[in-house]
Amino acid sequence: MNSPRRRRDVAGVPSWLERVFGDPEERLLSLADVEGLAARAAAFARGGGETSLGATSSWAGELRWALNRATLASDRRNHELRVARTIDGARGGVVTNQIDDVSIEGAVRAAERTLHYDRTNPERIPDKPPRFDYPKTAIWSDATSGQPADERARGVQAIIAPAEQAGMVSFGFVAVQATGHAIIDPALGDSLYARYTDAQCSLTVRDAKGMGSGWAGASSYDWSRIDPHALAQRALQKCLASRNPVTIEPGRYTVILEPQAVHGLLRYVFAAAAPLTNRGAEHNPRNPFNLRDGMSKLGLQVTDSRLTIVHDPTDPDLGMVPFLDDGQPLRPITYVDHGLLANLSYMRDYALRWLHENLGFPGRLTYRMSGGSSTIDEMISTTPRGLLVTRLSNIDVLDERSTLLTGVTRDGLWLIEHGKISKAVKNLRFTESALAVLNSIEMLGSPEPVFSPREPAIVPPVKARDFSFTATIDAI
Repeated sequence: MNSPRRRRDVAGVPSWLERVFGDPEERLLSLADVEGLAARAAAFARGGGETSLGATSSWAGELRWALNRATLASDRRNHELRVARTIDGARGGVVTNQIDDVSIEGAVRAAERTLHYDRTNPERIPDKPPRFDYPKTAIWSDATSGQPADERARGVQAIIAPAEQAGMVSFGFVAVQATGHAIIDPALGDSLYARYTDAQCSLTVRDAKGMGSGWAGASSYDWSRIDPHALAQRALQKCLASRNPVTIEPGRYTVILEPQAVHGLLRYVFAAAAPLTNRGAEHNPRNPFNLRDGMSKLGLQVTDSRLTIVHDPTDPDLGMVPFLDDGQPLRPITYVDHGLLANLSYMRDYALRWLHENLGFPGRLTYRMSGGSSTIDEMISTTPRGLLVTRLSNIDVLDERSTLLTGVTRDGLWLIEHGKISKAVKNLRFTESALAVLNSIEMLGSPEPVFSPREPAIVPPVKARDFSFTATIDAI
């Protein structure tokens, strides 16, 4: 007769550890689990001061394929602890992925050995943050966290089938992830905890002879918002339509940029405008929205007057954790208001010293850009001569102050003549300022989510004039 299974409660390995690793329904550390870890870390501390702990636990499932055949399938879990010690203004910290007592005590000792004063930031003001109000955000989906591996496999088979039946080859991946993120810090008072999910599907379909290529992708916190079959059909259609491209001369063209291509330009504008650690963004010499050091373009027109760009953590279509690793909440911010520069990002240190505020506006690449009502078909029909661009790739920054970028078109480029698509053309290298494009807009479409994992963005298609292409590219 078999004896009933007993839970092992080995010293330093609590019963919930076995539960987290052994039960597929309990993939993430709960807030109570992390609070228990924080209490154990604090008990190991020496020399007074405060002990804080951040914890991230995650589960991820992935399936990749190439040449119409699966190449990788994974289902993995991971924990990361960030242990910090603060004594008399000196701070030290370490990261570990082990959560037994021996490892936690070792992490605490290591954090104490690395204690140091932040001498690189003379303006830093030691001040406890206020009691924050954290926004409620749409970041969790049971459809994402509960997706089994066999369901992913069946879904990928259905994605590959249209390309295979058409004699094309398909490459891509499907990935889902669930994460629990917690911060236990005496300076914050309350414990912070958020669970969030991420889902993404990206695929490229290519002609077996290397004569055409089409791409489609989508990402969201909610897998049920992604239609893999529609993506498969779109990538296949683009591949078939892009076969046997002709060569055209580089030059300045009117372009119709699909939303993914617009996002490829915009994300570099946000990156260049990020604030420095202890000073405002107007003191960042790389910021394209500065006139000179200490003087920004706030209140001046920086884009087409039809554009408004906002960051809002409560936007149900964007889904993001409502706080940063230091516990600072994310707040809604309007960067561009009908073409006028409305706000720049700044860090909390800068707000404390110069603005007499206890919160900053950290820069984020998560945003919604307003649009119009034009369809891509309407944009094409009103274009005497131009190019339709699927997306941009291999982008490099040539000059951050002017947002001058270079890169190549990819996975579908077509010539427009007399209001109709006339032929597929070979890819081109572009050299263009992202801000110049935002000031050369002729028509705007409806905003839609783009493929941007973990940094959601909602962007419209854009028709812009005088886009600069500088060389032809042989690659498809």
